[in-house]
Amino acid sequence: MGGKGTRALTQGSSRQFSALRLWRIMLTFRQIEVFTAVMRAGSLVGAARDLRISQPTVTRMILRIEDQLGITLFDRVKGRILPTPEAGRFLGEVDRAFEQMRGAIDRAALTSRSGRSLFRLGASPSLGRGLAPNCLARLAERDPRLSVRLDVLSVSQVMGYLVDQQGDAALTLYPILHHDVRSVEVGTGRPLLVLPQRPDYAQVRTLSDLAPLEPNWLLFEPRSMHGEMLAGLLSDAGLHPAWGHLVRFAESAIALAEAGMGVTIVDEFSARAADRTRLRLLEIETPRRFTVHFHRGLGQGVGGGAEAFEALLRSELQGSI
Repeated sequence: MGGKGTRALTQGSSRQFSALRLWRIMLTFRQIEVFTAVMRAGSLVGAARDLRISQPTVTRMILRIEDQLGITLFDRVKGRILPTPEAGRFLGEVDRAFEQMRGAIDRAALTSRSGRSLFRLGASPSLGRGLAPNCLARLAERDPRLSVRLDVLSVSQVMGYLVDQQGDAALTLYPILHHDVRSVEVGTGRPLLVLPQRPDYAQVRTLSDLAPLEPNWLLFEPRSMHGEMLAGLLSDAGLHPAWGHLVRFAESAIALAEAGMGVTIVDEFSARAADRTRLRLLEIETPRRFTVHFHRGLGQGVGGGAEAFEALLRSELQGSI
């Protein structure tokens, strides 16, 4: 613990994060308990009281933790200790680790009680409605003693889901570049033009046919996978809509199209859930494709559920190429 700058950080920011990741093999459960108690109590005295040990013991253990990690966790300011940003990140690491432990215990208990194993799959919304459930159904049919869990995840949730071992695998329309994640392409899907069932769209066969109709477009965030695909296809067709309604997910675009608010372009996997009585789905003549990526955290090891699912996924996607 330092005073006002009495102990500078001994490592750069990238090494600080490495140190926080290494704590699991460097620290004892008692050290973690003491650190957590100090963070919760907000003082050394409070932590000592809660743990029923002496304050000097708490101080020595905190200093030992800082020495082992090579970072400052607390600063002394006018007789008080204040957690550093590194302490906050460390507490987050601790909380995530114990969540993983609880999950591992729950899975072990499930296996012990029922003899069943558990496969946990995360999927982006576009793939979590049709493709993922279809493959999970085939997986469960093949192995009746397998329980499955399907988590639909936003882009910001996928990395933590894998790296923190909240799930066994994930399925998205974008790659993940991370040293703790194995990410592979498993197939592709076509972009489809989505049109409300209206008389003025009855003769539309291609994107170019929409030019004189000047429809309302349901647009995506520019840097999203759907946004980039839509922008590229519109540019290929010489279409440049001046404005449109903005959505984040393909499912939202389909829902608005069903309500008659506009036209859009989505991946064929999202389109599987569209109401065909309210929409027309047209293939677009283009070499452009959405790419499906399958991800696994490297810390998960080799799991039969994940490998079997990947094989089924590749088989399912062969008809989508």
